[in-house]
Amino acid sequence: MTSTPALVHFVVAATSTKSSSPLLTLLPLVAIGLLGYFFFIKPQQRKAKAARDAQGSGIEVGDEVQTVGGVIGTVLEIHGDRYTLLTGALGDDGNLDGPQPTRIVFVRQAIARKIEPIEDFRIKDQPVQDVVRHVDDAGDEADIDDVGGDGAPSSGEQGGEAEEA
Repeated sequence: MTSTPALVHFVVAATSTKSSSPLLTLLPLVAIGLLGYFFFIKPQQRKAKAARDAQGSGIEVGDEVQTVGGVIGTVLEIHGDRYTLLTGALGDDGNLDGPQPTRIVFVRQAIARKIEPIEDFRIKDQPVQDVVRHVDDAGDEADIDDVGGDGAPSSGEQGGEAEEA
């Protein structure tokens, strides 16, 4: 048994009732739209404007910055909304180490943030000592990766057939 006659009766009853004003019908929809605008869209626009205004402010020549693409460099020149960055690591004499320093020009919107420069520490390398294999009393070399201590070779040279289950 289907409820089609009841559904048809309900639809006919709903359309045959006294129709209200179209303005009154659209009023809840307009109210929801206005609330959504003032609670969701307007605060987001204010936040984005504040981020745009703060972006690039406080950046001066000599500051180390990171771009939205992840490039890190030192600001060499500022011309309007264009920033010229020098990328690479500084050596002991203040010049860039490496084969060729790179100058890249970015617009203000591409500068993500100002970062704190990190100190470059020069490490004097120690000579590397070779790993000496342990030789037991019998003159046999012990397996250096014998974690279990059972003395079984770990290279798969067990000499027997694999057990079948």
